[in-house]
Amino acid sequence: MRRFEVGQIIKVKGLKGEVKVALETDFPERLKTRKTLWIGNAPDTAVEIKVKSVSVVPNSATYRFVGIETPEQAQALVGKRLFVAESDLPKLKGDVAYIHELVGLRVMSDESEIGKLTSVAKLPSNDVYEILLTNGKKILMPAIAEFIEEVNLTNGYVKVKRYEEFL
Repeated sequence: MRRFEVGQIIKVKGLKGEVKVALETDFPERLKTRKTLWIGNAPDTAVEIKVKSVSVVPNSATYRFVGIETPEQAQALVGKRLFVAESDLPKLKGDVAYIHELVGLRVMSDESEIGKLTSVAKLPSNDVYEILLTNGKKILMPAIAEFIEEVNLTNGYVKVKRYEEFL
């Protein structure tokens, strides 16, 4: 089962075992109804944890977990990461995709493959795609309509309008 990070526990908050979580999601409101998360240092070794309560504000949340009742118990969670299972991710509509769906896509220019999309950086102005070209060079390309013509998840490619200026 694949899991994806939604946040990291950064500190103890309060006297009843609450923890503050720095969120790593574009959809924090969806965490309000989630009753189970996965906790650990890595997605493949994370264990299930039950949510007792959650309060979400922009960029962070306060959690109480079942079985964590004291600040000392909560302190043991600081630094751990929280994950959701891929099967729990809601389906996205329209031209929105999860980053894990984009990474690995072939990058096309006209009809030829020029490389692979290797990562996505989320910046305040827009996302930026890191592309590993077939010649071994890496380029960074803004994920905006001026450069990206099409993202086709079904056929596994991103079509770019131009890329030579990034070489």
